[in-house]
Amino acid sequence: MIFGQVDQLRIRDAELSDAAAVLRMLNELDEETRFMMLEPGERGLDVARFAGWLADLRLRSDCYLVAGEGSEVVGFAHAERGLYRRNKHSAEVVMGLLPRARGRGVGTKLLAAIDEWAARVGVTRLELTVMAHNMPAIGLYSKRGYAAEGVRRHSLVVDGKPVDELVMAKITE
Repeated sequence: MIFGQVDQLRIRDAELSDAAAVLRMLNELDEETRFMMLEPGERGLDVARFAGWLADLRLRSDCYLVAGEGSEVVGFAHAERGLYRRNKHSAEVVMGLLPRARGRGVGTKLLAAIDEWAARVGVTRLELTVMAHNMPAIGLYSKRGYAAEGVRRHSLVVDGKPVDELVMAKITE
């Protein structure tokens, strides 16, 4: 499903055939930002394993969106819902954009598409974590209705220093 277009970027569901392009983008993202969970070289996925993971997401009706320019993927948003009756209404959201895709409304469109997916599958709570000093991301999430629920103190170590994460969530019902 295509969710929208920004400039020449198209927001759409990831296809299994996107696995190589998405993995290239994720590895580039690991190199270009300190705001993602994984450090360069830590991902440890090959295209076949990543495609298998995408296939598993589809079977569970989870969501993996890509922002693409032609055949190049420059961003993603992923939402994975709970597996059990008590938490299947809730989904964890992860998003990342390459620097050249930032400031163009791509993050806003990806989050709007996550909202559409959530409404379609009955998810009423979207939650995420964000490094407490990542003010552009916090601003974007706040504009899209996410509110801070707490701080995970020293939950990460980046460049040898402890980093806090904000827990943010949005109730969609």
